[in-house]
Amino acid sequence: MGAMTEEILELLIDMAFRPYRIVYGYYPKEVSRRSASVAIHRLGKKGLIEKGLVENEICIRLTEKGMQEIQRRKQKEKVRRLLYKDSINKKWDGIWRVVVFDIPEENKRIRNVLRQTLKVLDFKPLQKSVWVSKKNYTKQLREWVNELNLLQYVLIFETKDLGSHNIT
Repeated sequence: MGAMTEEILELLIDMAFRPYRIVYGYYPKEVSRRSASVAIHRLGKKGLIEKGLVENEICIRLTEKGMQEIQRRKQKEKVRRLLYKDSINKKWDGIWRVVVFDIPEENKRIRNVLRQTLKVLDFKPLQKSVWVSKKNYTKQLREWVNELNLLQYVLIFETKDLGSHNIT
């Protein structure tokens, strides 16, 4: 899904859970009509939303598949919060967690998912395919990489020395 399509879906999800915003005319200023139109069209093609008429007004509603997508995203957010909660209040143990990957182009979607996951877990990129973090997610990441059958493409290790790299 493109960034704008993701943004529109998030907006629809937000509206579903906070309908009062519609009354107050909430609409993100950075979304142009054209971008919104394209994103809504894409969400419709994916079956996440459907358009219809109610009293001669065009309306958009989430489909069952759209609601399932919301549930999937809520679950993902719940997992992220649990992982974050585990790491909060823990003092850094001086060990860097390093993820190095070389995922082939034909698997670029999973490569992008890996990058997004690393961002969620507060990893920072040293290079496009080398990410580091002070937080200890080594075990969880190794299990996840194993479940996705990516062991041949992803290396996860811990080190006390990153050389001269300055990570903030």
